[in-house]
Amino acid sequence: MTETQRAAVNAGAAEAPRGHTRWGGVVAAIFGLPALAVTGFLALMALWVLFGES
Repeated sequence: MTETQRAAVNAGAAEAPRGHTRWGGVVAAIFGLPALAVTGFLALMALWVLFGES
């Protein structure tokens, strides 16, 4: 393969830091997004209990 062909094949590949993979962002999203959703839900429930109509 020539240098131009190799550059074209790897054009869409994201470079990861040495010793790391690109899966860190995927794992962070899988764990982080549900954690944010649960935190938001608990915050809304706390506000509802504290300041809701009684």
